[in-house]
Amino acid sequence: MFPSLAILLASAVSLLGVQAQLTGHVGPTTALSSKSNICNVLSYGGSIGSSDIGPAILSAFNNCVTKTAGSTLYLPAGNYNMQTWVTLNHGSKWAFRMDGFITRTSTTGGHMIIIQNADDFEMYSANSLGGFQGNGYQCRNAGPRFLRMVTSTNWSVHDLIMVDSPEFHIVVQQGSNGEIYNMMIRGADIGGSDGIDVSGTNHWIHDVSVTNRDECVTIKSPAHNILVENIWCNQSGGSAFGSLGIDTDISNIVYNRIYTNGGNQAMMFKSNGGSGSVSNVLLQNFISRSTAYGLYINQYWSSMSTLAGNGVQLSNIKFQVSSSPSSR
Repeated sequence: MFPSLAILLASAVSLLGVQAQLTGHVGPTTALSSKSNICNVLSYGGSIGSSDIGPAILSAFNNCVTKTAGSTLYLPAGNYNMQTWVTLNHGSKWAFRMDGFITRTSTTGGHMIIIQNADDFEMYSANSLGGFQGNGYQCRNAGPRFLRMVTSTNWSVHDLIMVDSPEFHIVVQQGSNGEIYNMMIRGADIGGSDGIDVSGTNHWIHDVSVTNRDECVTIKSPAHNILVENIWCNQSGGSAFGSLGIDTDISNIVYNRIYTNGGNQAMMFKSNGGSGSVSNVLLQNFISRSTAYGLYINQYWSSMSTLAGNGVQLSNIKFQVSSSPSSR
C-alpha cells in the first residue's frame, strides 16, 4: 500500500528552496471594454440553431477580428451544433464572448476550437450559459477535444461550462501568462476524460471544478512557474505530473488548496523510463475524501511503454499543510 497524503503531511516542512510561483502578470493586458468592435457570428453566416456554427465562427474571425484590433468575436445566447472544427490563428487584443452553447455533432478527431498564437486574448461567457456539450458517449476516445490553447500569451479562459468531451476538455500547449478560472467541467466516469492539461510558463489555474474519472488538473512538460489552486476534483483520478517522458523539463510548480472527493489519488507522478527532471514542487493544503491513495509516485507506470533513458529525476518535492487534510 502507498501511504496516504495525511501521513506524508503529518508535519509541515520548511519551504526553504522552493521558489515555485508566478513570475509576473497573467491574463489579458487590456480590459474587455477596449475590445468594443463586435464581430457577431450571426452576421457571418451563422444562425441560432445552426447545424454547423464552425464556418461562421471562422468567417467572423478572419473577416472581422483579424481586420480590426480591439474586436470581440460574439456567439449570442442560444443552442448551436458544430461539425467543422476551427483554428483561430494569430490575432492581438481580441476576445471570444461565448454566450451560446455548442454541441458536437461530428466524430472527427482533433479539437473543436484551437486558439493559436493569440496575444492579449480572453475567452468567456458573459451570461454563464456558454459552453460545450460533447456527447462523448457516442465516440469515446475517438472524437475531438473541446479547446486547445497553443503558444499564446497574455490570455484567459473563464466562466464556461464543459460537458462530456469525447477526449480531454482543455489542453494548454505551452505559451505564457495564461489564466483559467471559474470553469465547470463534467467529464465521463471513464479514462481519457482529463479536465485540464497544462504546459508552458507562468500560468495560473484556479477556482475550477472537475468531475470525471481521469485526471483533474495535470502538469505536462515543459512547464515552469505554474500555480494551481482552489481546485475541486470530484470522483476523479486526481491531479498529476505526467506522463513524464524523454527530456522532461518541469520546475517551480505550486498546487494549493486542492480538494479531492473519491477517485484514485489526490496527486500522482507517473513515468516509465525517460529522462530530464521535475524540481521545486510545493504541494500544499490538500484535502482528500475516500481516495485510494493520497500521493502516488510510480516510475514504472505500466500504462505507458518504457521509454529510453535512466528515468525522470524528482527533486525538491515538498509538502505543507496549514490545516488538517485527511484521506479516508
